[in-house]
Amino acid sequence: MQDGFCNACLKKLFGGAKVSPVLPFSKPEYNRVHMEQESRISISGMQTKHSLKRVGKKLELTDRDGEFLLKPIPNGNMERPSEAPANEHVSMQIASQVYKIETAANALVFFDDGEPAYLTKRFDRTPKGKLLQEDFCQLAGKTEDSHGKNYKYDASYEDIAEIMKRHIAPYPVESEKLFKLIVFNYFINNGDAHLKNFSVIRGAADDFYRLSPAYDLMDTRLHISEESDTALDLFKDGFSTESYNANAYYAKDDFLIFGLCLGMIRERVLTALDFPESKIEDVINLLNRSYLQASTRELYATHIRERVKRLRYSFISLGAMTDP
Repeated sequence: MQDGFCNACLKKLFGGAKVSPVLPFSKPEYNRVHMEQESRISISGMQTKHSLKRVGKKLELTDRDGEFLLKPIPNGNMERPSEAPANEHVSMQIASQVYKIETAANALVFFDDGEPAYLTKRFDRTPKGKLLQEDFCQLAGKTEDSHGKNYKYDASYEDIAEIMKRHIAPYPVESEKLFKLIVFNYFINNGDAHLKNFSVIRGAADDFYRLSPAYDLMDTRLHISEESDTALDLFKDGFSTESYNANAYYAKDDFLIFGLCLGMIRERVLTALDFPESKIEDVINLLNRSYLQASTRELYATHIRERVKRLRYSFISLGAMTDP
């Protein structure tokens, strides 16, 4: 358990107010509420979330006007459940610190018995009021009633880009952010980056939408070993590349074609694909300073090195090689 937040965390989360990382309440009994019932096993379906607000130097549970979300250790049949908060925390830090992806402010906090929980600040709340935010399920008009229990997975990443074209004025800039975030999710083995985990938000000082800060980033393979490579297909209408047809996994060729489909310049796509490998030692350093167990850090590192090999591998350039 940590003694206190760093000054940067205090500023991002609480405007500089001195708040203890130890929660002033015991683990809520209602954390054991019935899990969301989905035919697809997912991390999001196993996690309950609690709304908090800051009152002075304390965080209090609330059912209205929440400023933060608290995600305790999840329930359900999964591997390493006690490490989910640390997994999400370090994954978000890797995104923001190493890859400069805009993320929701976040931290680890602890119940009085030392059990960790993940805390994130709501980015749609400002001193001037609530910002308009919509996830891509809302933008695509997909609900459980209209598209079934797996509605969050009923689309492709190319579909997300096409929705962005209709709703986001600075599409060329925001589409590159989308591409970088999709590559990052693939790199860290986040197989649950579905439609609800991407959002647009309208700024307080302007009247146009942009991609919201990233959230819900984690290596889901640490908890579901048979997790799919991606929550959504890269391409719409069942399209797949020659590389994918030969190897049954996404590699460099797939992401190159996907980036070009988004309208990106080829050189910028290739730079984005090289970036994960160029910063991998910085990623390992962050993992080694995280609250993950040593064996879990090693497994996370193994997972990302596997993905670096895939992102480096080109079927078109090297011929019919099946192993990355």
